[in-house]
Amino acid sequence: MGKNGKFWQRGETGAVRHLEQLDALCGVSRVLSAGAGRQDALRHVLYVLDKELGLNRGTITLLAPDGNQARIEAVHDLSEEKSRIVTYRIGEGVTGQVMETGKAAIVARVSREPLFLNRFERWNVTKQELSFICVPISVGDDVIGTISVDRPFDENAPLDEEVRILGIVASMIANDLRARREATIERQELAALLSTDGVAHAQHVSPTLQTSDASDTIGNGSFKDRVKMFERDLIVDALKRCNGNLTATARDLKATARIIRHRVKELGIDYKRYSSKRG
Repeated sequence: MGKNGKFWQRGETGAVRHLEQLDALCGVSRVLSAGAGRQDALRHVLYVLDKELGLNRGTITLLAPDGNQARIEAVHDLSEEKSRIVTYRIGEGVTGQVMETGKAAIVARVSREPLFLNRFERWNVTKQELSFICVPISVGDDVIGTISVDRPFDENAPLDEEVRILGIVASMIANDLRARREATIERQELAALLSTDGVAHAQHVSPTLQTSDASDTIGNGSFKDRVKMFERDLIVDALKRCNGNLTATARDLKATARIIRHRVKELGIDYKRYSSKRG
Protein backbone atom coordinates (compact mmCIF):
# COMPACT_ATOMS: atom_id res chain seq x y z
CA MET A 1 0.00 0.00 0.00
CA GLY A 2 0.94 3.62 -0.42
CA LYS A 3 1.08 4.08 3.34
CA ASN A 4 4.51 2.51 3.47
CA GLY A 5 5.81 4.93 0.86
CA LYS A 6 6.36 2.24 -1.83
CA PHE A 7 3.13 2.37 -3.82
CA TRP A 8 4.92 3.19 -7.07
CA GLN A 9 7.13 0.14 -6.70
CA ARG A 10 4.23 -2.29 -6.26
CA GLY A 11 2.41 -1.32 -9.42
CA GLU A 12 -0.65 0.01 -7.64
CA THR A 13 -2.96 2.17 -9.70
CA GLY A 14 -3.19 5.92 -9.31
CA ALA A 15 -6.79 5.46 -8.14
CA VAL A 16 -5.61 3.59 -5.04
CA ARG A 17 -3.20 6.38 -4.14
CA HIS A 18 -5.91 8.97 -4.68
CA LEU A 19 -8.18 7.13 -2.25
CA GLU A 20 -5.39 7.12 0.31
CA GLN A 21 -4.88 10.83 -0.24
CA LEU A 22 -8.59 11.47 0.24
CA ASP A 23 -8.53 9.49 3.49
CA ALA A 24 -5.54 11.51 4.65
CA LEU A 25 -7.20 14.84 3.82
CA CYS A 26 -10.33 13.77 5.69
CA GLY A 27 -8.12 12.84 8.64
CA VAL A 28 -6.40 16.22 8.58
CA SER A 29 -9.78 17.96 8.44
CA ARG A 30 -10.97 16.02 11.49
CA VAL A 31 -7.82 16.93 13.40
CA LEU A 32 -8.13 20.64 12.66
CA SER A 33 -11.82 20.75 13.58
CA ALA A 34 -11.39 18.82 16.83
CA GLY A 35 -10.54 21.90 18.88
CA ALA A 36 -7.11 20.85 20.15
CA GLY A 37 -4.43 23.42 20.95
CA ARG A 38 -2.43 24.71 18.01
CA GLN A 39 0.76 22.73 18.53
CA ASP A 40 -1.04 19.49 19.35
CA ALA A 41 -3.23 19.86 16.25
CA LEU A 42 -0.26 20.51 13.98
CA ARG A 43 1.68 17.56 15.41
CA HIS A 44 -1.31 15.34 14.78
CA VAL A 45 -1.56 16.59 11.18
CA LEU A 46 2.03 15.48 10.62
CA TYR A 47 1.25 12.12 12.20
CA VAL A 48 -1.66 11.62 9.77
CA LEU A 49 0.58 12.40 6.78
CA ASP A 50 3.11 9.84 7.99
CA LYS A 51 0.61 7.12 8.87
CA GLU A 52 -1.67 7.48 5.84
CA LEU A 53 0.72 8.55 3.08
CA GLY A 54 4.21 7.62 4.19
CA LEU A 55 5.30 11.26 4.23
CA ASN A 56 7.87 11.01 6.99
CA ARG A 57 9.46 13.29 9.56
CA GLY A 58 7.15 16.21 8.94
CA THR A 59 8.03 19.71 10.09
CA ILE A 60 5.87 22.83 10.32
CA THR A 61 7.49 26.23 10.71
CA LEU A 62 5.79 29.55 11.38
CA LEU A 63 7.06 33.07 10.81
CA ALA A 64 8.49 34.62 13.97
CA PRO A 65 6.98 37.90 15.23
CA ASP A 66 10.01 39.86 13.96
CA GLY A 67 9.33 38.57 10.43
CA ASN A 68 13.01 37.73 9.86
CA GLN A 69 13.04 34.01 10.56
CA ALA A 70 10.92 30.87 10.68
CA ARG A 71 10.69 28.87 13.88
CA ILE A 72 9.75 25.22 14.30
CA GLU A 73 6.16 24.92 15.53
CA ALA A 74 5.65 21.14 15.23
CA VAL A 75 7.63 18.06 14.23
CA HIS A 76 6.90 14.37 13.85
CA ASP A 77 9.47 11.62 14.46
CA LEU A 78 12.21 14.21 14.93
CA SER A 79 13.94 15.59 18.01
CA GLU A 80 11.54 17.79 20.01
CA GLU A 81 14.53 19.21 21.91
CA LYS A 82 16.30 20.23 18.72
CA SER A 83 13.11 21.66 17.27
CA ARG A 84 13.06 24.26 20.04
CA ILE A 85 16.39 25.75 18.93
CA VAL A 86 16.33 25.28 15.14
CA THR A 87 15.42 28.40 13.14
CA TYR A 88 15.69 29.41 9.49
CA ARG A 89 16.40 32.94 8.36
CA ILE A 90 14.28 34.10 5.46
CA GLY A 91 16.08 32.97 2.30
CA GLU A 92 18.33 30.52 4.20
CA GLY A 93 18.37 26.94 2.98
CA VAL A 94 15.45 25.25 1.27
CA THR A 95 12.93 26.17 3.98
CA GLY A 96 14.07 29.79 4.08
CA GLN A 97 13.80 30.09 0.30
CA VAL A 98 10.27 28.70 0.34
CA MET A 99 9.41 31.31 2.97
CA GLU A 100 10.98 34.02 0.82
CA THR A 101 9.54 33.05 -2.58
CA GLY A 102 6.24 31.47 -1.57
CA LYS A 103 6.95 28.61 -3.98
CA ALA A 104 7.12 24.91 -3.18
CA ALA A 105 10.49 23.16 -3.40
CA ILE A 106 11.32 19.56 -4.31
CA VAL A 107 14.72 18.13 -3.47
CA ALA A 108 14.88 14.75 -5.19
CA ARG A 109 18.14 13.74 -3.43
CA VAL A 110 19.06 15.71 -0.34
CA SER A 111 22.69 14.53 -0.39
CA ARG A 112 23.21 16.37 -3.67
CA GLU A 113 21.51 19.63 -2.73
CA PRO A 114 23.86 22.24 -1.17
CA LEU A 115 20.90 24.35 0.00
CA PHE A 116 19.60 21.48 2.14
CA LEU A 117 20.95 22.29 5.61
CA ASN A 118 20.09 18.96 7.27
CA ARG A 119 19.75 20.57 10.67
CA PHE A 120 17.82 17.55 11.93
CA GLU A 121 20.48 15.20 10.51
CA ARG A 122 17.85 13.18 8.69
CA TRP A 123 20.03 10.86 6.67
CA ASN A 124 22.40 10.40 9.61
CA VAL A 125 19.43 8.73 11.34
CA THR A 126 17.81 6.93 8.41
CA LYS A 127 21.07 5.80 6.76
CA GLN A 128 19.43 6.11 3.35
CA GLU A 129 19.04 8.63 0.54
CA LEU A 130 16.00 10.86 0.97
CA SER A 131 13.76 13.13 -1.04
CA PHE A 132 12.53 16.33 0.62
CA ILE A 133 9.44 18.43 -0.12
CA CYS A 134 8.67 21.85 1.35
CA VAL A 135 5.47 23.84 0.69
CA PRO A 136 4.53 27.35 1.86
CA ILE A 137 1.68 28.03 4.27
CA SER A 138 0.07 31.26 3.09
CA VAL A 139 -2.75 33.53 4.18
CA GLY A 140 -3.67 35.63 1.19
CA ASP A 141 -0.42 36.88 -0.31
CA ASP A 142 1.48 36.51 2.96
CA VAL A 143 3.66 33.45 3.60
CA ILE A 144 3.33 32.68 7.30
CA GLY A 145 5.13 29.34 7.44
CA THR A 146 6.03 26.07 5.73
CA ILE A 147 5.22 22.39 5.92
CA SER A 148 7.87 19.90 4.86
CA VAL A 149 8.24 16.11 4.72
CA ASP A 150 10.71 13.58 3.42
CA ARG A 151 10.58 10.03 2.12
CA PRO A 152 13.00 7.38 0.87
CA PHE A 153 14.47 8.35 -2.48
CA ASP A 154 13.07 6.56 -5.52
CA GLU A 155 13.63 7.82 -9.04
CA ASN A 156 10.08 6.79 -9.99
CA ALA A 157 8.36 8.50 -7.07
CA PRO A 158 5.71 11.03 -8.25
CA LEU A 159 6.88 13.89 -6.04
CA ASP A 160 4.79 16.46 -7.93
CA GLU A 161 1.71 14.61 -6.73
CA GLU A 162 2.96 14.80 -3.15
CA VAL A 163 3.47 18.55 -3.57
CA ARG A 164 -0.16 18.91 -4.64
CA ILE A 165 -1.42 17.09 -1.55
CA LEU A 166 0.88 19.03 0.76
CA GLY A 167 -0.38 22.24 -0.82
CA ILE A 168 -3.95 21.30 0.08
CA VAL A 169 -2.90 20.48 3.64
CA ALA A 170 -1.01 23.79 3.85
CA SER A 171 -4.19 25.64 2.84
CA MET A 172 -6.18 23.81 5.51
CA ILE A 173 -3.56 24.71 8.11
CA ALA A 174 -3.58 28.35 6.98
CA ASN A 175 -7.36 28.55 7.36
CA ASP A 176 -7.13 27.03 10.82
CA LEU A 177 -4.40 29.45 11.90
CA ARG A 178 -6.37 32.40 10.53
CA ALA A 179 -9.49 31.29 12.44
CA ARG A 180 -7.46 30.98 15.63
CA ARG A 181 -5.97 34.44 15.13
CA GLU A 182 -9.40 35.97 14.53
CA ALA A 183 -10.76 34.25 17.63
CA THR A 184 -7.87 35.66 19.65
CA ILE A 185 -8.57 39.17 18.37
CA GLU A 186 -12.26 38.72 19.23
CA ARG A 187 -11.39 37.67 22.76
CA GLN A 188 -9.04 40.62 23.19
CA GLU A 189 -11.64 43.08 21.93
CA LEU A 190 -14.27 41.52 24.15
CA ALA A 191 -11.99 41.63 27.19
CA ALA A 192 -11.32 45.31 26.53
CA LEU A 193 -15.05 45.97 26.19
CA LEU A 194 -15.98 44.14 29.36
CA SER A 195 -13.13 45.80 31.22
CA THR A 196 -14.34 49.21 30.07
CA ASP A 197 -17.94 48.51 31.00
CA GLY A 198 -16.91 47.04 34.29
CA VAL A 199 -19.57 44.33 34.05
CA ALA A 200 -17.18 41.40 34.19
CA HIS A 201 -13.72 41.52 35.69
CA ALA A 202 -11.12 38.81 35.22
CA GLN A 203 -12.28 36.93 38.30
CA HIS A 204 -15.79 36.63 36.83
CA VAL A 205 -14.74 35.19 33.46
CA SER A 206 -15.06 31.42 33.32
CA PRO A 207 -12.00 29.28 32.44
CA THR A 208 -13.88 28.05 29.36
CA LEU A 209 -14.09 31.57 27.97
CA GLN A 210 -10.55 32.44 28.95
CA THR A 211 -9.09 29.46 27.08
CA SER A 212 -11.56 29.09 24.21
CA ASP A 213 -9.99 28.46 20.79
CA ALA A 214 -10.99 28.84 17.14
CA SER A 215 -13.14 25.73 17.57
CA ASP A 216 -15.53 27.86 19.66
CA THR A 217 -17.02 29.11 16.41
CA ILE A 218 -17.79 25.59 15.16
CA GLY A 219 -20.94 23.76 16.11
CA ASN A 220 -21.64 25.72 19.32
CA GLY A 221 -22.74 29.10 18.01
CA SER A 222 -20.46 32.06 17.49
CA PHE A 223 -18.02 33.14 20.18
CA LYS A 224 -19.89 36.46 20.57
CA ASP A 225 -23.19 34.65 21.10
CA ARG A 226 -21.67 32.46 23.77
CA VAL A 227 -20.22 35.52 25.50
CA LYS A 228 -23.63 37.23 25.48
CA MET A 229 -25.12 34.13 27.08
CA PHE A 230 -22.38 34.15 29.69
CA GLU A 231 -22.89 37.86 30.44
CA ARG A 232 -26.64 37.38 30.67
CA ASP A 233 -26.21 34.50 33.13
CA LEU A 234 -23.75 36.61 35.13
CA ILE A 235 -26.21 39.48 35.50
CA VAL A 236 -29.19 37.21 36.20
CA ASP A 237 -27.27 35.46 38.99
CA ALA A 238 -26.44 38.82 40.53
CA LEU A 239 -30.07 39.97 40.21
CA LYS A 240 -31.19 36.87 42.07
CA ARG A 241 -28.70 37.55 44.84
CA CYS A 242 -29.85 41.17 45.03
CA ASN A 243 -33.61 40.53 44.77
CA GLY A 244 -33.85 42.34 41.45
CA ASN A 245 -32.38 45.60 42.79
CA LEU A 246 -30.34 47.17 39.96
CA THR A 247 -28.23 49.38 42.22
CA ALA A 248 -27.27 46.44 44.44
CA THR A 249 -26.64 44.32 41.35
CA ALA A 250 -24.27 46.98 40.03
CA ARG A 251 -22.34 46.96 43.31
CA ASP A 252 -22.23 43.16 43.25
CA LEU A 253 -20.68 43.18 39.78
CA LYS A 254 -18.42 46.17 40.52
CA ALA A 255 -20.17 48.17 37.80
CA THR A 256 -22.31 51.28 37.71
CA ALA A 257 -26.10 51.28 37.84
CA ARG A 258 -26.17 53.03 34.45
CA ILE A 259 -24.17 50.25 32.83
CA ILE A 260 -26.30 47.52 34.42
CA ARG A 261 -29.51 49.20 33.28
CA HIS A 262 -28.11 49.45 29.76
CA ARG A 263 -26.99 45.80 29.66
CA VAL A 264 -30.26 44.56 31.17
CA LYS A 265 -32.15 46.35 28.40
CA GLU A 266 -29.74 45.17 25.66
CA LEU A 267 -29.89 41.55 26.82
CA GLY A 268 -33.67 41.55 27.29
CA ILE A 269 -33.58 40.70 30.99
CA ASP A 270 -36.78 41.24 32.99
CA TYR A 271 -35.11 42.27 36.24
CA LYS A 272 -38.44 42.79 38.03
CA ARG A 273 -39.15 39.07 38.05
CA TYR A 274 -36.29 38.60 40.53
CA SER A 275 -37.68 41.10 43.05
CA SER A 276 -38.85 39.64 46.33
CA LYS A 277 -41.64 42.29 46.31
CA ARG A 278 -43.05 40.90 43.06
CA GLY A 279 -46.65 39.62 43.45
